[in-house]
Amino acid sequence: MMQMTPLDIRNKQFNKGIRGYQCGEVEKFLDTVSQEFESAYTENFELREKVKALESEISHFRQIENTLQQTLVLAQQTAEEVKQAARHEAELLLKEAEQNKLAKVSEAQEKWEEIQGEIQELSRKRDLIRSQLKSFLLSHLDLETMQERNEGIA
Repeated sequence: MMQMTPLDIRNKQFNKGIRGYQCGEVEKFLDTVSQEFESAYTENFELREKVKALESEISHFRQIENTLQQTLVLAQQTAEEVKQAARHEAELLLKEAEQNKLAKVSEAQEKWEEIQGEIQELSRKRDLIRSQLKSFLLSHLDLETMQERNEGIA
């Protein structure tokens, strides 16, 4: 099918016959049809251009949508990774705190045992000093008693 333009309608020539149409009416009608066709043709052209522009815009927005979807997926993955990293970090901190607690309890236990050992050592030293002091005092008392006897004899 051949595409018709408003100019084709305006320039259309008809053969004249014996009982043909009145030329003035046909020309007037062709002029009106040409103007209507030109208006429709122009509108059609403008609408096609608009469709092209809108299709281009739609394509652009689809690209933006795809980018946003990819960004959203990436953000969700990143958020999940951050959550997992935070959970892992929390677990490590809890384990470290537990180990520190156990180390401090062990250290306190060792210190307690050390203090108990020192107390026992001090008790032994006290008992030894008491014994030595008692022996010293007894020997001194014995010496004094002997001196008194010697003085009584003399």
